[in-house]
Amino acid sequence: MDSTGGEEGEEQSIPHIDGSEPSDSIQDIYILVVREHEKAPDQPQEEGIVETTLAMHKPPLLVRAIWFFALLLPLSSIAFQLSLAFHPFIATITILPKSWQVTLSETLQLGRLLHPITLSESQTVPATGTGHRNARAATGSITLYNGEFTSVPVPAGTMLTGADGVQTITDQNAVIPAANPPVFGQVTLSAHAVQPGRKGNIPAYDISQACCAPSVLAKNSSSFSGGQDERNFQTVAQADIENAASPLKTTLSASSNGALHGQLQPGEKLIPLPCSPTVSPNHQPGQEATQVTVTASQTCSAVAYDETLLQAKVTPLLTTQAEQRLGAGYSLRGTVAVTITQATVRNNKPFLIFSSHGTWVYAISNATQEHIKMSIAGKTKQEAVHLLQSLPGIAGASIAWDENTKLPKDTRSLHLVLITGV
Repeated sequence: MDSTGGEEGEEQSIPHIDGSEPSDSIQDIYILVVREHEKAPDQPQEEGIVETTLAMHKPPLLVRAIWFFALLLPLSSIAFQLSLAFHPFIATITILPKSWQVTLSETLQLGRLLHPITLSESQTVPATGTGHRNARAATGSITLYNGEFTSVPVPAGTMLTGADGVQTITDQNAVIPAANPPVFGQVTLSAHAVQPGRKGNIPAYDISQACCAPSVLAKNSSSFSGGQDERNFQTVAQADIENAASPLKTTLSASSNGALHGQLQPGEKLIPLPCSPTVSPNHQPGQEATQVTVTASQTCSAVAYDETLLQAKVTPLLTTQAEQRLGAGYSLRGTVAVTITQATVRNNKPFLIFSSHGTWVYAISNATQEHIKMSIAGKTKQEAVHLLQSLPGIAGASIAWDENTKLPKDTRSLHLVLITGV
């Protein structure tokens, strides 16, 4: 039903919102929805009232996606450019300067002599050696008295027996002179006991008997001695003395070192001088004894020196050595290490023998670093590395950058890192 008198179902042209006539080029499609209100039960129906709703058709999803990316790409490009402007890419150039270790060993007069200290200690240890003694015959002399008026020969091996039954025998031939009254002819011969052992040590005049002829008398005017029995016994071994002396030397060294340290002044170090040790046993090796007492003595001195002063004197010496070997452009990294190997004394003056070493690194100043940046700015990575490695004082170089992209021309985008700790 049409309130304007048109026939139902007849297609009508819908004017544009702005009042213009529709054309064939219209892309938007508008749909007019006609809905007839239902009459409320308690309200009279009003004829000829029609409600119309104008609905717009949404564009497809693909079209909207294209619109979105068309706007996003320019915005992203602008944001990227702004990021590069405020935060440009940084090329990191790592440089390894050349470094050398320089050593020096010399002798330097430095320090003062400490007063010598003498200490002694003793120790008694059991004797561990063993000895053996064979039986030995006693020896002595026998005097033969001749009362005849003619001489009497006495052959060697003449046997005589003492009052205690010990037999002795003469060792040599002899002739007893004739008597010249009132003086008897006499001769003294060496003799020894027939049986070895202590029993042969007969007392004086143990032999007093006739011998060799009726008028010849034999006597021993002195006792026989030297007779000894076979026996085993303890002796002092060389190891006994050494084993007793070794801990004594250790104790004395520690005590001497502590006593010498007591003479140091603040800031001083100690270098011991060779000590003079002596070892004195109360029994020598091989002597019979059940124990041996060993006394060890030691006289020590030392050189005291100021460590800071040593460092101050050695550093210029090593620096001169480095300059002669390396030339200009190198500087010391860290401190010089100094080790004292020995101390000596000449004309009552102390001398220190030392070894020292230090590391010298090629110095790349700030101005040189800026010059390096300018030299490699805008070059390819390969060109820049080749240039860096050709510079004096550079042992190696590397660049964190893309192989196919040239380095930034702005030196502020070049960051140098010096590796000097290798």
